[in-house]
Amino acid sequence: MRRSGPPSWFIILLGIAIVFGVYYLWLGIQNFMATGVTVGESTRQAVVGSTSTALRIREIAFNAPTLLPSFTPVPSCQDFEVNVREAIVRAQPDTASRIEAALPQGAVVCVIAAVPDADWYLIDDNPLTKRLETVYMHRDIIRALHPTNTPTRTNTPAPTRTPTPTRTSAPSATLPPVTRTPTTVPSATPTPVPASVSL
Repeated sequence: MRRSGPPSWFIILLGIAIVFGVYYLWLGIQNFMATGVTVGESTRQAVVGSTSTALRIREIAFNAPTLLPSFTPVPSCQDFEVNVREAIVRAQPDTASRIEAALPQGAVVCVIAAVPDADWYLIDDNPLTKRLETVYMHRDIIRALHPTNTPTRTNTPAPTRTPTPTRTSAPSATLPPVTRTPTTVPSATPTPVPASVSL
């Protein structure tokens, strides 16, 4: 006699699937209660964590708080004045660079430093601010208002070499070696005793 309905092996497999489903559902509920993260969010976090380092670093950098800039002191400057009718201020130390401004004769500029290996000065365009706004001017069109004494190169004679005294030992008084010569002590010579005369 044949039974109608699903085979017994199917019912066993269905029972196992239901038991595992209830078990995983219970684990998900416990995880959610402990962390507050759903399974989908947990999966997304796992995917983000397993992606390449560059993507992770970009995400961290994007979400990181913006740090406040650190204080960098503005370098001190020396006052120079324009000594031509009109002086050109340039963006770079080159005559082909962009013109930033034109200053009249007598205008005072703030020179930060001389550009190495060039005839240009680095200028702070607005010295009243706390940030350095750099422009450049050629050294032929400005001069120092209060020039500092520049040291001149003077030839100083080479130091004479004094020979250092060598250390010599002082002559020591050498005594002749002491030799002991045996001295003879006079021995007591027996005095002759007259022989007694027997009577």
